Amino acid sequence: MKTGWIGVGNMGFPMARNILAGGHEVAAFDAKPERLSRLKECGAAAAASVADACSGAAVVFSSIPDDFALRRVALGGVLASIGEGAAYVDMSTVSPEASREVAAAAERQGTLYLRAPVSGSVVLAESASLTVIASGPEPAFEACLPLLKLLGSKVYHVGEEEQARYLKLAVNNMVHATAAAMAEALAVGRRGGVEWRKMLEVMAASAVGSPLVQYKAEALKDRDFSPASFVATAAKDQDLFVDAAEACGVKLDVAPVLSEIFHEMLNSEDLHRDFFATVLRTERQSGLGDP
Repeated sequence: MKTGWIGVGNMGFPMARNILAGGHEVAAFDAKPERLSRLKECGAAAAASVADACSGAAVVFSSIPDDFALRRVALGGVLASIGEGAAYVDMSTVSPEASREVAAAAERQGTLYLRAPVSGSVVLAESASLTVIASGPEPAFEACLPLLKLLGSKVYHVGEEEQARYLKLAVNNMVHATAAAMAEALAVGRRGGVEWRKMLEVMAASAVGSPLVQYKAEALKDRDFSPASFVATAAKDQDLFVDAAEACGVKLDVAPVLSEIFHEMLNSEDLHRDFFATVLRTERQSGLGDP
């Protein structure tokens, strides 16, 4: 199958590469052309524009940063260029509001539009082990399912409209809450004299040892805050969750505090670290150095 791919950043690159590895053609475009060189080495064609990436494609994917990028890429590019009968799959983490605008435009011209954000890290993207959360018309999901299975070990269809957007933001809120809770738990444990690596080992094996905690515990043992997901991304996604909740009339207690924490970290030395640098923030505020 011939596919188009818009956005080959940290997550987009391994996902597009897995489509190639599945035996499909990929014509890729990125606003930063230098990102395309690695994908070309894997067999992709470098498209000169969004329209070029869409030309002749049965399915066009996008993996882009935010609402602004979605509106620009989808409304100003993909939907104007995609062929009749082709499907458009956006895998970004964006607001339900922006996604609805794209859905309305896609419906007006008869284009199948699938929202398919993913849950998981770059490591899981590289191993095609992401969780894909999809919503949109059933025909769009069925048409794209073989490709989605090349990206994730778990693929869910959760509704016909914006359900995937809400669920992805809800999952991220829980992930961010885990980062903040672990930061405080680890600081208290250190004050109580618990050895750092042993504490993380026990947490990962305990009742709260989710896949996220187990994965992050290994990096935290070595004080590795290399970004699987940046602090800035966490701040953006947390704001989207708060906005979505307010639009739905849901009263929040914890989520706005998490948003404040990540925004504070944007103005700190943690800016270019993984969002689990909440651990470093709490340690600094508690007068704790490295263990």
